[in-house]
Amino acid sequence: MLERAQVLLEAAVQEECIPGYALMLRGPDRVVGQIYGGQASIRPRARRVFAETPWDLASLTKVLCTASLMMSLHENGILSLEMPLQRWVASAPPGVTAAHCLSHSSGLPPWRPLYADFLDAAVGTGGVREAILHAAMTTPPLADPGQRYAYSDLGMMLLTAAIEAAGGDRIDRLWERHVRAALGVELRWGWPGAAATEDCPVRGAVQEGQVHDLNAWAMGGISGHAGLFGAIDAVGQLAAEWLRCSLGRGQLWQQATLRRFWSEGGAGSHRLGWDRPTPPSPSAGPLWPADGVGHLGFTGCSIWIAPRQEQIVVLLTNRVHPLVEGGSVPGQDGPRTRAFRALRPAVHSAIVASLQAAGAW
Repeated sequence: MLERAQVLLEAAVQEECIPGYALMLRGPDRVVGQIYGGQASIRPRARRVFAETPWDLASLTKVLCTASLMMSLHENGILSLEMPLQRWVASAPPGVTAAHCLSHSSGLPPWRPLYADFLDAAVGTGGVREAILHAAMTTPPLADPGQRYAYSDLGMMLLTAAIEAAGGDRIDRLWERHVRAALGVELRWGWPGAAATEDCPVRGAVQEGQVHDLNAWAMGGISGHAGLFGAIDAVGQLAAEWLRCSLGRGQLWQQATLRRFWSEGGAGSHRLGWDRPTPPSPSAGPLWPADGVGHLGFTGCSIWIAPRQEQIVVLLTNRVHPLVEGGSVPGQDGPRTRAFRALRPAVHSAIVASLQAAGAW
């Protein structure tokens, strides 16, 4: 099922679009196929990709951790989707709810270099982490809640602060108790020896196991918007639990809650945490079903789920290694970025075409 996709990925490695990759196709209960190749790092030393290679999952943290945890907190009556977050965090913008943050319609801007104010401080300490969360939630909004769609790390950082206040603990420990331990998936906050990301101009070194995102790095690598690492098998396992719950046979969440998270949205394409294919150029390709859900990560990772077809595609790459156009700052474009932007839908379309040919789609 993955032969056509493997040809594309191997060509992307040869053309230096990506150093390495891991790709998985699976259903709710079993892996259909899994491939990997290329380099986990080019410098400072060459390392091959293996099936067990962990990756910086970047913004996949938003669904694997934050949306997953919000499902549990909402079902347990700990944090409401609808109630303004000012109930838990006094500095939150008026009227913003968890649902607004999950659907990226909080009104907060997409990104700010908040880390830059703390480079001379003890980066990663609790005091710096609290200061960055406060700076995120007090950034002047672009719009009133629910009125404008802007994919926002700052909105997820606000939600991080609210989750911690409502849950009475740091987000990684809450996620451990409510999600990770229940499934036994091996996902971590930082992972020495992970596939390398950028030769970071701010930190002066190739990042191998330390989160690429600079705001998350300054927070000690733990935030609701970025920070998780894991190998492809663990990512697939957690994605499969979402799919099983949508089918009414998961162990963590109720089917009705899951379906709400996948159907209720805000001002844009995002549902509650997860995105939908966005015409005219969906990142999962034109063959992916309109009711599919997925998410992307800046480092070159993605998950796409087709609920009716009961199929999941996980693609993990380190496309930002050793360099990414514009350095560590999001929003910069260049030839490698454009090539990767074309690669991802091509890979997904190749998989769908193979499934269709086999009568499995």
